[in-house]
Amino acid sequence: MKIARLVPVIAMTGALCACTHVSDHKATNASFNFTGQVKRVVLASPDVTLGELTAGGVVEDRADWTASAKGFIVDDVTAAMAAKGVDTIKVEKFASEHESQLVKLHDAVGGEAIMHSFLQPLPSKHGAIDWTLGPGTNEMRDRYHADYALFVYVHDTYTTAGRVLMMLGMAAIGVGIQGGQQIGFVSLVDLRTGDIVWFNMLTSTGGDLRDSASAKPVVASLLEDIPL
Repeated sequence: MKIARLVPVIAMTGALCACTHVSDHKATNASFNFTGQVKRVVLASPDVTLGELTAGGVVEDRADWTASAKGFIVDDVTAAMAAKGVDTIKVEKFASEHESQLVKLHDAVGGEAIMHSFLQPLPSKHGAIDWTLGPGTNEMRDRYHADYALFVYVHDTYTTAGRVLMMLGMAAIGVGIQGGQQIGFVSLVDLRTGDIVWFNMLTSTGGDLRDSASAKPVVASLLEDIPL
């Protein structure tokens, strides 16, 4: 996870999320054109990291939590797509380095979309999300015979007992410090053009991806109002 480039975004969403859960989304095109009789969407291997926020404010990644959360997200997205009559092609292992790079590009573009469409909107955007991954997505379209792909990013931290004690102690003297936080975003990408046609952002201080039951409402929030 190349989280460094998203640190400013996470910091700002922390300030934004004074409540337990905040979700926002924009749709630039609610009309979808599937070229085949079967509605087929590629689910790119989600970029997911879960970790513990220590008393000193250091995030220690947890590979076991991350692997479980990734599986829950894939299963729940697949089920949600099936309920909409959409066939999901799950890409768990990328077929080329280019596909892997597309996920990293999505991380970067998604961070920019959050910053310049939600947090610090650019006047020139007029509220629209007109971001793209570029025509290189045609490779995925040709390989998987699908018109669209879903890219998912989630970074989730959980407060340790030591951090809780630190927060309580600092609160006693009137100083607030950050606890665990969840930030995620998901994009539906037209593989013919590379354009992001739908985007949703999720920030939360209460979501949990460490068990199947708790993961379901998180994924539901990520996919809220997806126009498929």
